[in-house]
Amino acid sequence: MERFDLARALVLEAGEALRNSSLREDEVGCKTGYQDLVTRWDRETEQFLRRGILAAFPGDAIVGEEYPADNPGTGGCTWYLDPIDGTTNFVSQHRNYAVSVGCWRGEEPLFGLVLDVERPALFWAKAGEGAWRDETPLGTSRRRAVPQLLLAAPGVPATFFQENPWRTGALRLAREVRGVRSLGSVALELCALAAGEADLFLAVRSCPWDHNAARIILREAGGALCTLEGEPLPLDRRTTVLAANAREVLEAVLGDYFPAERAGG
Repeated sequence: MERFDLARALVLEAGEALRNSSLREDEVGCKTGYQDLVTRWDRETEQFLRRGILAAFPGDAIVGEEYPADNPGTGGCTWYLDPIDGTTNFVSQHRNYAVSVGCWRGEEPLFGLVLDVERPALFWAKAGEGAWRDETPLGTSRRRAVPQLLLAAPGVPATFFQENPWRTGALRLAREVRGVRSLGSVALELCALAAGEADLFLAVRSCPWDHNAARIILREAGGALCTLEGEPLPLDRRTTVLAANAREVLEAVLGDYFPAERAGG
């Protein structure tokens, strides 16, 4: 079985288990604080994905949210797993959460899958073959002027309320766009850009497993991403993320709202 076919089968099976899951209060814990949750389903889902991948491709590396990396630095393919992107939503709403799986060969993207579990809808892309939601092709919106744009921001407290180097620009951008929305799932919000349902995305803190699948989908749909310093998005570490429905919009927002950061000031 090819990697993409395996990933699709594993993601769909994991999603079905999560849709049918139940969760007791004592199965919810905190990692860094009460706003950073983990459940037994996060751990069990990641274990399920890891087992399936390594059984078929034992030499591949795996980077996931809940466990140390498997086979790091092997030089083969690397899988980025977020078993539940949007754990708080899973706990509080049982909707607006995703299973996210991306696969890269070195710096080369191979494919990404993001399952919106409760809809259910599978966003996916293979490099060079376009982006899809189930069997429907995706494309970003054609909106270009800032007052027309809808901004997705998954980490509202960190971005707008807490002090950070990008807060002044983020607040001005939020005031000048058409609206700001937050689902609380990096992967689903990047997929919303790919589907033309949002136009901008801003995160001052995102981890590789949060975005390394959805970024493939967004690029294949016509979007663009970078850090808030205007640098290419790294694969292997936590980073800021600015994404837009088109490269020209990305460049304009960087220049107008985050010029000091881009200049290194």
